[in-house]
Amino acid sequence: MNEEDLPYLQRGRQKVETTSSVLISSSKYMNDFRIREWVTTQCLKRNGRDYPVTYGIPSLIDAVREVQDHERIEELFNEARRGWPEFDKWLDERWLARLTREDMKSCPEGSVGGIWYQWLVGAGMEVDIIPTFEPRSGFEYFFLRGVQIHDIMHILSGGGFDGIGEIMPAFLKYGNLFRHFTPELAGLLNVQNTLLTIPMFMRGPLHYPELTLRMFELAHYAMKVGEQSDALFLPRYEDWLDLPLEEARRKFGVRGAQTIDTSRESAYWSEQVERYEPLSDAAEAVAAE
Repeated sequence: MNEEDLPYLQRGRQKVETTSSVLISSSKYMNDFRIREWVTTQCLKRNGRDYPVTYGIPSLIDAVREVQDHERIEELFNEARRGWPEFDKWLDERWLARLTREDMKSCPEGSVGGIWYQWLVGAGMEVDIIPTFEPRSGFEYFFLRGVQIHDIMHILSGGGFDGIGEIMPAFLKYGNLFRHFTPELAGLLNVQNTLLTIPMFMRGPLHYPELTLRMFELAHYAMKVGEQSDALFLPRYEDWLDLPLEEARRKFGVRGAQTIDTSRESAYWSEQVERYEPLSDAAEAVAAE
């Protein structure tokens, strides 16, 4: 078929010949079957109770760590070290928390540790999302430390420990890393975050359209908090778990944050209720207070 006979939007297609007998593209992410399976499933599925939203995460983590360019990330880390003594020291020390749930049992109510402890006990969970390991590179350390402080980012950003609440720490990370690093490095450090989070914004409108605007509002809010805040991956939060939440936000330079209840949205998102009814403006104002 001649080019002029094609629909306008299909013109300009170039065929690339290959001797490969299997699927191959210029995208290393598309080339990995685990990532393709994850993206397809997470973008198109409903949130059924038979398939926990966390089920595919371990294989996704393995895939991302294998396909990422570790050497390039280390080069960019070394560039970022120059002129940033605090980051340089942070990467050299590679400090890791050795915290258990019971270590927070005595934290006051309303403190970061108190809030965290109550949630862990209520959910029957422990502190470590994945087993702690000894990082062999700056990138492995950045990844592991990010896992260790994930729940703390929930608390500081104001996101609930539920399905829709996951939007807040995710977009906090986008705003924060793209503020404090170059776009290339921030993008590389957000690969896993992107694959975990962005599919929510496809299956949301497909299956839970009532939540669509709310999800984007929360994403915008959290990204702005990240942009306005200090480098949130640097502090040793575990040394300050007794601090009341608002005092902790001030100490660590978390700006513009508020605590947001997403339990109603998450109940509909997880199909625990059949209908989502947004709060009225007046009721939402009272809830925010």
